Amino acid sequence: MSPSQRTRRGVISFSTLVLVLVALSCTVLVVRRMTDDTPVINLIADHGVVAGTDTAPATAPLVQQAIGTATARDVRGKVVPLVPKGEPTIVMMSSVTCSWCKRALKDFGEMAAGRPIPHLTLLTLEGASDGMAMLDKESLTGARLVGPVGSKEQVLLTFRYPGTPTFVAVDKNGRVIRTIPGYPVRPELERLFAVMVGDADAP
Repeated sequence: MSPSQRTRRGVISFSTLVLVLVALSCTVLVVRRMTDDTPVINLIADHGVVAGTDTAPATAPLVQQAIGTATARDVRGKVVPLVPKGEPTIVMMSSVTCSWCKRALKDFGEMAAGRPIPHLTLLTLEGASDGMAMLDKESLTGARLVGPVGSKEQVLLTFRYPGTPTFVAVDKNGRVIRTIPGYPVRPELERLFAVMVGDADAP
């Protein structure tokens, strides 16, 4: 290779390196800007519920901040609030393909023994009506059935959570007390169930 060819190759390599560095810098700036504009919520953290109280602190995220949406679509296709105002609620993120979701609902069915569970909102990623068969199989009644409002919300919910089931405990002020990913241990299941049937305001 002649000296001129080596020089030209060196110039091209240096130019490529400069372009890559500029692109990386722009990416970092964009990500930093997005992070600055959007508060980062740690969904897996216990948001500091104080023992002996039924509400989360004012620093805990609201439902929309934590879940990414405050609305859902019910079995009639109507857009409704994800969580009823003024009611402690357990939002269970579920999927028809999730065997652990079905296992948790089976456990809740055994605990309920025919008792309604009005403070459970079953958010099924495939749609509200797909959750109906899951509840019917375990003879669970009283729960709210909802699904994503549209494909955008479905994608958001799918990528925002570590998987299904994920349980989101919301206090009467609409603030997230706790998020529990995966199939909980029995004591956790019982605490969630106590909120679902109205025996407790917080798990």
